[in-house]
Amino acid sequence: MKAFVLKKIAEIIKTKKIIKKALRVDENLILMQFDNDRFYFDLTKGSGDIYINIDYWLVKKFKAPFDIVLEKKFTKAEILDAKAKERILTITAENKNNFKSEIVKIRFEFTGRYTNAIILNENDEVIESLRHITENLSSRVVKPGVKLEELPPVEIKEKEFEIDDLEKYTKELFLKKYQNRLKQKKESILNKINKKIKVIQKKLNSLENRDKLLKKSEKYKLYADVAMVNLHQIKPYMKELKTKDFEGNEIIIPLPELKNINEIGNYFYKLSKKMRQKAINLEIEKNFLQEQLNFLKNYKKLVQNAKTLAELNIYKPEKKEKKEDENIAKFMFDDYMILVGKNEKGNIKLLKNANANDYWLHIKNYPGAHVIIKNNKLNIPQKVLNEAAKLAVAFSGKDEGEVDYTRRKFVKIKEGANVEYGKYSTLRVRVDG
Repeated sequence: MKAFVLKKIAEIIKTKKIIKKALRVDENLILMQFDNDRFYFDLTKGSGDIYINIDYWLVKKFKAPFDIVLEKKFTKAEILDAKAKERILTITAENKNNFKSEIVKIRFEFTGRYTNAIILNENDEVIESLRHITENLSSRVVKPGVKLEELPPVEIKEKEFEIDDLEKYTKELFLKKYQNRLKQKKESILNKINKKIKVIQKKLNSLENRDKLLKKSEKYKLYADVAMVNLHQIKPYMKELKTKDFEGNEIIIPLPELKNINEIGNYFYKLSKKMRQKAINLEIEKNFLQEQLNFLKNYKKLVQNAKTLAELNIYKPEKKEKKEDENIAKFMFDDYMILVGKNEKGNIKLLKNANANDYWLHIKNYPGAHVIIKNNKLNIPQKVLNEAAKLAVAFSGKDEGEVDYTRRKFVKIKEGANVEYGKYSTLRVRVDG
């Protein structure tokens, strides 16, 4: 953050009257609307800045103590002053909520690794801060109840230049930084997805051949049948039995070391059954892995098509996927949880566990993922429905399509994940739209 730009911004804020909004819209981005102008305070460590009237939509509602205090103390507060000193901006406001007046300050410190937003009372005591700084991190403590120490003065060495349009300047600055962050975050998410794809592909490639397993099963059954017929020929010391099968062909049966030679038939029958079961399970495992692979490939495409950091915040994989959720993907959008079935098993589980007023979505007239929006309200915002519809299309392997949606209570399960539904509406969406 350039100090001379910060001074210009402080002068603009000083002319404003009311703080209409005060909330965090992303991990390190705070929106404060002064009259009709939206100022976004970017508190990314080492890369902080302020942007005016950019377009940035809220994905998640932050509910940390800092967010609660920020909204409560500054929403509808009257602006009294705005001062910039070095790379620190302090905004003083009067809050008249609950029929009492209170002087509050918010201090934006663009100071490298200790970049922070600190809410203070009239006596400069910390009420809350975006980042608490303890004694272990710095001699200057930033935590509730502690009087904030002033930072030592810093000599600012920067080249000043003319800025004809400050809003345009900040928008261009935001776009440049934003595209870089978008690229980095996209690469990070894609790397994680590619690693998962590689693991699953390796598992698929290492699976045994089904036909070979079935041939082994038939061979062991033949060994069992021939050995039982020729049991009288087998002696305890023998390593193999040379004889003929039922078609007159020579056969050599390797003999296991058994205490009771009469158990040889059961031994080979068990091996035969084991190989057959392995072949059956192999198909189940192969189908499961293929479904997981298809899901990840669709997931990858969704991330590649993302055009905003907000979208990537929705699509970023969970840090740790719980075992019971391996068939269901979870996404958060605007404080709504959206669940997507990764496969038939996940689709069935979603249908069974959804509540009556949850919203159900599915791509029209095409096999694909079932999507559930968890809901305990009367209506769901259109933008949430649009995002869920986009997921329904993406995880059905399509780039665009029509999506039907209705409340779960109007969806009837026929068999497995096959359903009938009524009282529905339809959306048309593009994954890259």
